[in-house]
Amino acid sequence: MLRKGDTVKILPEFQDDGDSEYEWVVVGDEEKGRVDISPASIEMRQKPIYTILAEQVELVQRAR
Repeated sequence: MLRKGDTVKILPEFQDDGDSEYEWVVVGDEEKGRVDISPASIEMRQKPIYTILAEQVELVQRAR
């Protein structure tokens, strides 16, 4: 189960162009097989949040 603060990567088969350039962070705990993620490495005040299926990402690092 993915938790808020975990770092993930989007699996290649589900990536859009440029997705591999970002560090993705979980912004809401996984719920009903879905997870909210946001690119942490962009310079924006309000970062976009995407809801995707948990099976479309891979855990890189657990939040501490």
